[in-house]
Amino acid sequence: MNAMKYVSEETKTNEPHCLAKRIGCLASLLALVAAVLFGWLTERDSLARRSNRQAVLGFAPSQEQSKGYVSSESCRACHPSEYESWHQTYHRSMTQLALPGNVGGKFDGSTIISDGLEYRVFRKGLEYWAEMPDPEIMMKAVMGGIKVDDHIYRIKRTKDSPLEELDLRTLPRVQKQVVMTTGSHHYQTYWVEGSVQNDETNQNETKYGNLLQTLPLIYLFKDKRWIPREDAFMMAPSSKRMISQWNHHCIKCHSVAGNPGILEGEKGFNTRVAELGISCEACHGPAQEHIRKHKNPLNRYLQHQNEEKDSTIVNPEHLDHRRSSQVCGQCHGIYIHNSEKEGMNFAKNGPLYRPGDDIHKVRYYIQHPYSFDGEAQSKELRLNSQFFRERWWDDGTILAGGREFTAIRASECYTHGEMSCLSCHTMHHGNPQRRITPEQRHKQHTDQLKPGMKGNQACVQCHDAPQYTTELERHTFHSPASSGSKCQNCHMPYTSYGLLGAIRNHQIQSPAASRSIRHDTPNACNLCHLDQTLDWTQQQLAKRYAQKPLPLSSEQKNTSAALLWLLKGHAVQRIITAWHAGWQPARDASGTDWLAPHLARLLKDPYGVVRYVAKESLGKQPGFDAAEFDYLATPLERERLAKQAIDKWNDLPHEPDATIGDSILIGSDRQLMETAIQALLKQRDNRPFTIKE
Repeated sequence: MNAMKYVSEETKTNEPHCLAKRIGCLASLLALVAAVLFGWLTERDSLARRSNRQAVLGFAPSQEQSKGYVSSESCRACHPSEYESWHQTYHRSMTQLALPGNVGGKFDGSTIISDGLEYRVFRKGLEYWAEMPDPEIMMKAVMGGIKVDDHIYRIKRTKDSPLEELDLRTLPRVQKQVVMTTGSHHYQTYWVEGSVQNDETNQNETKYGNLLQTLPLIYLFKDKRWIPREDAFMMAPSSKRMISQWNHHCIKCHSVAGNPGILEGEKGFNTRVAELGISCEACHGPAQEHIRKHKNPLNRYLQHQNEEKDSTIVNPEHLDHRRSSQVCGQCHGIYIHNSEKEGMNFAKNGPLYRPGDDIHKVRYYIQHPYSFDGEAQSKELRLNSQFFRERWWDDGTILAGGREFTAIRASECYTHGEMSCLSCHTMHHGNPQRRITPEQRHKQHTDQLKPGMKGNQACVQCHDAPQYTTELERHTFHSPASSGSKCQNCHMPYTSYGLLGAIRNHQIQSPAASRSIRHDTPNACNLCHLDQTLDWTQQQLAKRYAQKPLPLSSEQKNTSAALLWLLKGHAVQRIITAWHAGWQPARDASGTDWLAPHLARLLKDPYGVVRYVAKESLGKQPGFDAAEFDYLATPLERERLAKQAIDKWNDLPHEPDATIGDSILIGSDRQLMETAIQALLKQRDNRPFTIKE
């Protein structure tokens, strides 16, 4: 009995240990099951992603390694630092496959109305889709038809058939898979597959090869909203809808060695690229020979010991200032092919230019007849006035954003000096971070500036005399610490337009009131001193730099130049001035308590982009918030919002030191000079304006 008692007590003592052991075994089993399940789910997800990628690749331009191109991945092993710094840039992500991680827009089932046409964006698993009016019929109607109004186009069904009217609102609706994206910085747009449904078989057919049609919507990252594509660009309200195809338009700059691949008879495309986006070989040229040679460690060692340049690859830093700038100019310039034959050769076989070559042998780069202060070639301007107006100010200063090579070619720093794009810019920042936040990426890569080049250092590399360095005030007549002593603010003002805002003009020149007086081109002085007249500017420049004064109109003598551009100017003058109303240096120089009621007038502007920039700048004025104003509201609602903004300004507390004066059209009683304002509005320059940015 004692033995039995002993055994029972021993068993009882071991029970917790056995229970713990059982729990441990169960936990191990559960962990094993979880690991297996996780592995299965991960593998399934991986298979789904691979399958989705292959499906998207089936519609996208073929990415092939030919003509010596081998892709950026081939550069990574030997140049990891350069690869990482480039990989963070917006150049790299300019064109991407529409895959999770690349798509920034919200494909959440939203419906977007674009001038009466309905678009719905949604997902099918990992795929991105759009339900839209048939893009093939839209392409033919808009690009080949005659616009009657926003919805009606006159078209011919066949070559010999009579004209008939087609209402775009009646087009059949189709679902299209999104294949590629363009943009990753300010906004993003999308391209859908271009197959066409066969009415007899009810099957989709690649009628036009691997054509990619536009999804005519833009997703704004900052605003977190979809907008019609037409409202993201400076386009005349009378323009046709913005319908395009990636294969013959964006391919020129947004890919490496992009070959449209127009098929015989020009009925479709077999589009091919070396790589999507702007990658290593876009600037360094085909790398196949370079890689083949340097796979041998002995060759690498000998090259490091050799002072001669490596002939198997192009380093733009080692080219002269003209050839290195041409590398950037292949995209950032205004050109045509030297002949129709060469243009067709590009359309069928891709670009002839390779980095390091003389680009002018295969392309003709166009400059404005006024660019070099010469007499206008009146015949060229007369025959092609619309072409020039879409890209330059009337004085020959570059207007369209993204055309910096064209701009510096008209700058003495380039023509008489050795300034190049690489004097200030680089694609490779030092000490690249593998993990970088969107905020850091925006700060580091918006301008692709070399370290230290954001200030005057960029200019004093060459202009190192005392009046530009240690005695700066002697040259600028501004405090050395002020924005008026920053070289770029005067010599490279924000007078180019693109990406819903003003961009620094790379046509380097000195401020001159004469260009504003003769050609209505905004000048740096009045874009900072928004409250001052052209008369004031002309007097200052005459006194300080001995510029010859010109005769002025009564308005130019008595009314702020900024208000003349804002109220009676054409669309581009209005948008550039509106942007500066939100620019901090201009707000510091001009005051901030008087701009709101004048900006409010632009909330009902006929151009969507003008309204957008105006509401953004209005939101920076005291007592206002940009979110109050929907720039895509109906015309009637926009009228109400403009009046609401003016009433709100009138209701703000009156400060004793409030900014007033005839030049800014605000009386001593802080009342708007409405009669004078309406007189300027009636004189508004309503000529249609489109910018080819």
